[in-house]
Amino acid sequence: MKFLLSLIVLMIITFAGTKFFSGKKDLSLGIKNIFFTGLEYIIVGFILGPVIFNILDGDSIVKFEPFTVFGLTWIGFLFGIQFEFKQLKKLPKKFFSITIVQGIFTFISVFLAINFIPPLFLKSQKTDILISALILGSISVSTAPSALSIVNKNFRFRNRKLFDLLRYISSVDSLLSIIIFSFLVSYLVNNNFPGISILLFAEWILITILIGVIPAFFFSFILKLSKKHYDFIAILIGIIAFTGGLAFHFNHSSLVSGFFGGIILANLCRKRVDAIIFLQEAEKSIYILILLLLGASLDLSVSFIFIFFAIFFLFRVFGKFTGNFIAIKLFPANFSIPNTVGLALLSEGGIGFAILIDFHLLFPQYGKIAIVIVLLSAAITELISPKLILSQFSKKDPTKNNDFSEDFKR
Repeated sequence: MKFLLSLIVLMIITFAGTKFFSGKKDLSLGIKNIFFTGLEYIIVGFILGPVIFNILDGDSIVKFEPFTVFGLTWIGFLFGIQFEFKQLKKLPKKFFSITIVQGIFTFISVFLAINFIPPLFLKSQKTDILISALILGSISVSTAPSALSIVNKNFRFRNRKLFDLLRYISSVDSLLSIIIFSFLVSYLVNNNFPGISILLFAEWILITILIGVIPAFFFSFILKLSKKHYDFIAILIGIIAFTGGLAFHFNHSSLVSGFFGGIILANLCRKRVDAIIFLQEAEKSIYILILLLLGASLDLSVSFIFIFFAIFFLFRVFGKFTGNFIAIKLFPANFSIPNTVGLALLSEGGIGFAILIDFHLLFPQYGKIAIVIVLLSAAITELISPKLILSQFSKKDPTKNNDFSEDFKR
């Protein structure tokens, strides 16, 4: 009965969030970005969770796992379907080089800080801290496109190539984040962490890829036999549900499997554009539902959480700032890039949140501390990111269309 009540409450909130939300034009860009990222739904989920109203108790959250798995797979497909190889080849190679350098530097900065600073004054198991350092390091690499979208909606930039670079980094560094996350999960699933077994790692990665790739191949083949639009929608939903269920059954990452399935659709599916439109239209309701469940999973009783948060936040800023500074010096571009460009890439959410939820789903014993740290950091970065982005452009003009509600159309 309680699960039914929680289901009804979540459906009402999700429906209201997608249909009736409207914002005000006079809100600051930082507040707009917080709403766009969906942090308010995490707060609502926390209020509904065990700490306050207990509508979403621990048992209900577990029962919602199939919804979470389906949502993560959906997000994985939507992210992967953007990687069409023909289009990627057209992009400047320096963009990719800059992205990789700044991403790896950010990961190393956060990983080393989390792994070595807390043990100096806290008594914790080394393995727990090492795992926390790795997952937080992988999430720190990802840059959410939300702040860029908000700023782009409200301003026009003379240095358009710089904005294209920022948008490119926010897409590709999420790919790097998923790759690092896959390495971590493969070791934990095989219970050989921190030891290294190349064979077990390769086996886990291969199975995860096949779980996503084979259904996507099947979907592309079926589309050649059917030309009806409603068949396309039904089969796509079925493929996503099948991929996620299969990944969860074999204790693999539904997000990563969905991502590889999306890559197949991007390059083989003749209805790629239709698939992107459909996935994007339904993404908001799925994203809201996942954020509500994420909020209900918040545990603020974790010891010394603010120490870990401070280390994560400061060294992520350091990694993004310094990593991008080094990258643009190593790979100079033919347009102006400010030395502080890394500060424009602090926005969190999106794939970072999805990785966080997927990790918590697979390893709840390690996920609690990461959830609190990342959400506390996101609350700050989403507020300041739009202004930090604007500070990188010397010439910018406000647009006439400044309607807040338009920012929420994905």
